[in-house]
Formats: sequence, structure tokens, C-alpha cells
Amino acid sequence: MSSEAGFGINTDILETNLINIVLLIGLLIFAFADSVKTSLKTRQEKISDNLDNAANRLILANFRYKEAVESLEKIRTKAIDLQREKISELRQTKDANFSQFQPYILDEVKALKALVLGQYRSFDRQLINKLFRSYQQHESKAYKKLLSNTTRQARW
Repeated sequence: MSSEAGFGINTDILETNLINIVLLIGLLIFAFADSVKTSLKTRQEKISDNLDNAANRLILANFRYKEAVESLEKIRTKAIDLQREKISELRQTKDANFSQFQPYILDEVKALKALVLGQYRSFDRQLINKLFRSYQQHESKAYKKLLSNTTRQARW
């Protein structure tokens, strides 16, 4: 019974390990609880700041996208207006040039018609003259032949 009166060695391994583990866990929690809490709080603040920054960037990106779409629509409208103006200017230029040169064009067309019709008349005249000459040559050859035959007969 003298072993009960002081410090002694507990030979029950299960009991001693369990007490040591509980004491170790309690000591770790007590020693590192503040630093873990601070670390977790800092990490939570960083995550929250990152989420806020991401939300702000998303809002800014949406705003810029909306501005870009509006700007693109204005550019398209302006391009269509410019195309319409250019087409209108071209039509006016065409009409002005046509009205300016219309009398000359009509005179040229009349002259061309006269030239074409004159050439056909000339062609007809040339054809008639050629046919007439050919007929005259043929007739004169036949006449000469006839004359030569009659003079031969007359000589006999």
C-alpha cells in the first residue's frame, strides 16, 4: 500500500494514452485557437473582397458591353445613312450629267441613225450600180459577140 501514497506509474496503457491525447488536444486548441481564428477571419475577408471585386468588375463589364452595343448600333445607323447619302449623291450626279449631256446624246444618236441609214442607202446604191455595171458589161459582151458573128456571116 505504500505504492498508493505518491507518484507512481500507471500500467493501464489505454487509460494513460486517452488522458494524454485529451490533454494534448486541449493544449493545442488553447494555444492555437486565436491564430486559427485570425487566419480564418483573414481568409474570409480576402474571399469576401475578391467576390466584391469580381461583382464590381462584372457590373463594369456589363456597363461597357451595353455602351459598346449602343456605339455599334450608332455606327451601323451612321453607315446606313452615309450609304443612303452616297446613293442619293450618285443619283443626283447621274441625273445632272444626263440632263447636261442629254441634248448631245440625242444629237449623237440621230447622227448615228442617219449614218447607219445612209450607209444602207449607199450600200443599196452601190449594189444597184454594181449590178447595173455587171449587166452593162455582160450586155456589151453579148452585143459584141453578136456583132462579131454577124460581121463574119456578112463576110461569107
